[in-house]
Amino acid sequence: MHVRLLYEDCENLPRNALLNRSEIIQDLNLDIIFKFMARNDKFIYNTVRSVITNCATDINTVLYRQAILTDCIKNYNCFSEMYEMTSKAFEEIELYKESVKKVSVLKLTNSQNVLFSLEILGILVRNLEKFKMYVDSIETNLTSPGMRAFYDRLISDYNYEFVEKIKSSLGEMNFLIEGGEITFSGTIGQGLKAKDIIVNHLKKLEFRRRKPLSVASIMYYKLFKRSVVLLDDSRISNDVREMEAAGLSHILKMYQNFIKELTTFFENLHYQLSFYVGAANLQNRLTQMNIPTSMPKVVKREMGIFRFRGLYDLSMAIYQRHRPVSNDLDTQDLHLFIITGANQGGKSTYLRSIGIAQILMQSGMFVPAEYYCNCIYDGIFTHFTRREDTAMNSGKLDEELNRISRILDNITPNSMLLLNESFATTTEREGSQIASDVVNALYENGTNVLMVTHLFEFTKAMYEKRPEKSMFLSAERLADGTRTFRIIEKEPERTSYGLDLYKDIIGEYDSNDIAN
Repeated sequence: MHVRLLYEDCENLPRNALLNRSEIIQDLNLDIIFKFMARNDKFIYNTVRSVITNCATDINTVLYRQAILTDCIKNYNCFSEMYEMTSKAFEEIELYKESVKKVSVLKLTNSQNVLFSLEILGILVRNLEKFKMYVDSIETNLTSPGMRAFYDRLISDYNYEFVEKIKSSLGEMNFLIEGGEITFSGTIGQGLKAKDIIVNHLKKLEFRRRKPLSVASIMYYKLFKRSVVLLDDSRISNDVREMEAAGLSHILKMYQNFIKELTTFFENLHYQLSFYVGAANLQNRLTQMNIPTSMPKVVKREMGIFRFRGLYDLSMAIYQRHRPVSNDLDTQDLHLFIITGANQGGKSTYLRSIGIAQILMQSGMFVPAEYYCNCIYDGIFTHFTRREDTAMNSGKLDEELNRISRILDNITPNSMLLLNESFATTTEREGSQIASDVVNALYENGTNVLMVTHLFEFTKAMYEKRPEKSMFLSAERLADGTRTFRIIEKEPERTSYGLDLYKDIIGEYDSNDIAN
C-alpha cells in the first residue's frame, strides 16, 4: 500500500532543490533547527535533515504538505501516537531477530527460515491491526486531502478480509511452531530435481505443554522432537530432504511477499510520519516561547512577488529562546538585492533568515515570520565566507572560487543564490572585479541573487548602473552609532563604520593615532 504523505503521486522522490546540502546546513545554521525538531529522537533528526535538504520544487507538493502539517499540529497527540506505533512495530521485530541470533549462530535451514518468517509476519499483522483500529478511532479528526486519501487506501487495501486471510493462513501454518506434518507433491524435472511443488496436507500434532515455549525450545522441538521416517539408503534420504527443502522454499516465498509488502508499508509510514511529528515538535516549542510563525503564501514565479513581514533568523531564536529583531520587505519583479552597511549590523543574520524561511517553505512547513510570500525555486544555493582552515590545500580565494564554480555549474534562471561576504579574501579591486563578473552574469540569467558585501568599488559601480530589477539595502545605523539590526532600503555608503566596533572593544581612540 502507498502511504504518500510527502508526495501526492509517489512515495519518496528526492527533488534535489538543494545541491550543496552540507554547505547550506553550515551556512544557515540548520543543524540546531533539526535537533530542536527531533527532541533527542535520532530517527526524526535524520528524517527532517533528509526531507528539508531535499525540499520540493513544485507548488502542489508544498500546498499538499502544508495541509497535512496543519492536520498534525491540530492533532499532535494523534500523529505522535501513530508514529510511536510504527516505531514499536520495528522494535518488536528487532527484538525477535536478536533472540533468533542468540539461538542460531549458523545459517538458518529452510524450515527455520519459514518459522522466522511466520513470526515476523505475525508481528507485522498484529501491529497493522492495532494501527488500523487506532486510525479508525481518530478518522474524523483527519481533514487534509493527504490524510483522507491515506485513510481511504488503508481501509481499502488492508480491509478486514485481507487481514483475516493472513491471520487464518498464519494459524494453519502454526504447526511449524507447535510441531506437525506437511505433505508435498510434485513432479520430477531435469537432473531428477523436484518441481511444481504443491502443499497437499497440513497435520497439526497435539501435545501438552505447561508453559509457553521459548525461542530456543521451539527450535529444539522443531528440529529434534517431530516424527521422523528413517531411511537406510543415503541417496533416498538425500532426495527426501531435498523434496522437503523445495516445499519449504515454496512456502517461504509465498510468505515473504506478504512480509515485504507490510514491511515497506511500515517503513514508509514511519519515515513520513516522523517528518510531520518533527515539524509539529518545532511549532509547539516555538509557541511555548511566544515566537510567532505562519504558513507562507506560495505564488507563481511569473507574478514576481517577494514579500515578508516580521521575518527573523530561526536559528538565532532557538539559541536565544526569544524572538530576535525582525525585518520587512515588499518587492515585485526584482531579482538582485545588494546589502551593505555597518559591521555587526545584522546583514548576515538577515540573509540567513531569508534562506531558512525559503527552505522551510519549500519543505511544506511554516516559516519564522508573521507573513512570507515568494515563489518556488528549483535550486537554492549559499556561498558564505569561510574561516581559515588549516586543512586547506590551497588559498582561501581558490577555495571560494572552487565553490562558486560548482554552484555556477548547477544554477538555473529559476534559482536563489545567497552570497555572504564572498570574494573578500583578496584585494578590494580584484574582489570587486570577480563579484562584478559573477553578479552581472547571474543578473542577466534572471537568477534571484541576494548579496551581503563590503566591496565598495563593486557596490558603487552597481549603484551607478542601477539595474532595473535590483534593490540596494543597508544595515541601519543611528547617528550615535547604535545598530538597530534592521535592514532598510538605502544607497551604499563608503564606510562600514568599523571604528564603532573599535571604540566598543578597545575604548576611546585618537583620530590622529588611527591615521598614523
